[in-house]
Amino acid sequence: MTPKLDLGLYQAKYTFRNWLRKIPGISQLSPNWLSCSTIIPGVLIAYCLYQGWWMGAVIAIAFRMTLSTLDGLVAEEFNKTSPLGAYLNRLPGEIADLLIILGLFPYSQISWIIALIILTSWVQTFGLLGLVAGSKTQSVGPCGQTDRLAIIALSCIVAAFGFPVWQYVIPGMCIGCGLTILLRIFRSIRDITNTQTA
Repeated sequence: MTPKLDLGLYQAKYTFRNWLRKIPGISQLSPNWLSCSTIIPGVLIAYCLYQGWWMGAVIAIAFRMTLSTLDGLVAEEFNKTSPLGAYLNRLPGEIADLLIILGLFPYSQISWIIALIILTSWVQTFGLLGLVAGSKTQSVGPCGQTDRLAIIALSCIVAAFGFPVWQYVIPGMCIGCGLTILLRIFRSIRDITNTQTA
């Protein structure tokens, strides 16, 4: 069953999965290997951003998003989930997120870069915090991990035409992360409350 649409691009992965199912031999892939391999495009994205190779960053972002969607598909649909897999599914992405933001260092004040690093870590933290109370992971918000990658990819395309886009995009992502954090806190509290009263 396809989840209902929500604020943010995370749910779009279910549409993308319909295409990935057509890959020959997909059932033989290891989701843990796929999860770990996402660090490779993550490093490439960061390096391309730092060097100003905008279209290279776009290609690397597409590659990373494909691998990230594929690992969840393989794990869930071919019964390859595991506690280690759940951990590995998060770890490379968190490392890559940090590297990608550092790749934007030449294009913004250091204060905005530090703020974005802190806020993106909080986005992930408050997305997972509901699990402590027996609730579910929250992916809602305009600046989750998938959304940030899409924003950066679109910004790279604009930057390729010579527009100074980053001075607006980086503060904008900070604002978006703040809104995302608030939405995830609200959703977690609502779900926990509903569970208690059910």
